Amino acid sequence: MQEFNAQGNEFRKMTGIIKIFIDILLSRAGPQDLPASKQLLGICFATLVVLQGVLGTWLIPGDEAIVPQAILSTLITLAWVALVLQLSGRPERFVQTAIALLGIACLFAPVSIPLVSTIRPEVGQPVAMTPLALVAFVLSIFLIYVNARILRAATERSMFQCVLLFMAGELFTFFVLVALGLGTDAPAAG
Repeated sequence: MQEFNAQGNEFRKMTGIIKIFIDILLSRAGPQDLPASKQLLGICFATLVVLQGVLGTWLIPGDEAIVPQAILSTLITLAWVALVLQLSGRPERFVQTAIALLGIACLFAPVSIPLVSTIRPEVGQPVAMTPLALVAFVLSIFLIYVNARILRAATERSMFQCVLLFMAGELFTFFVLVALGLGTDAPAAG
């Protein structure tokens, strides 16, 4: 585990953290390899909200609820992770797990948000099966796998259970946002 809060070269620390996120994507690391730093958790949270807000506002200009959706969806995801870890008897793993989930979301936001915005159909129209839609689908499956692996490392549950837990969390986030009237275009945190 890397120390994050210690004094030192900030650029070197952040590049080291990004390298761990990439290693998590490549199955060479897990959330346990990240520092348990609340400061880093705050940085990941803010970075994800800014990325979703900026990219969403730029690529989906008609939706004024992008920033509230980004903030709320990320908070709901964090609450869901805290609940899952509490029920698994592993609440002490929250900070590293949350950092891993948010970090992976930050890495993919610059790819996934533009991709999803280009395949968004008009209201009431089905999604056309284009090469971009297929890429978005494959990317979604890969991200479910990566996020489930993070949950598996944190909860020590089976991969199948973690896939279901991750998807249930995403569905829960979606339903809460819709119930609050924030629309169906909420950016996912994971």
